[in-house]
Amino acid sequence: MSFGHNYLHSHSGLERELKFPKDKVLIDKKYGDKFEDAFLKPFSHKGVDYYKVNIYEFWKKGGVFVNLSS
Repeated sequence: MSFGHNYLHSHSGLERELKFPKDKVLIDKKYGDKFEDAFLKPFSHKGVDYYKVNIYEFWKKGGVFVNLSS
């Protein structure tokens, strides 16, 4: 969970640490309602729930790339 960030953002640091494919980003679960279900894939890490989404869909929704590691 990213405290203090109240907008659609990625967790680029965590994506890099987990060696995510470049076409996916991690978003906080609370932003899942911005996407169609077909674009969401649940993902958990260290007890925190996220969604994996396609980077293009993330960009289309106005997502901001943030270097968060959790």
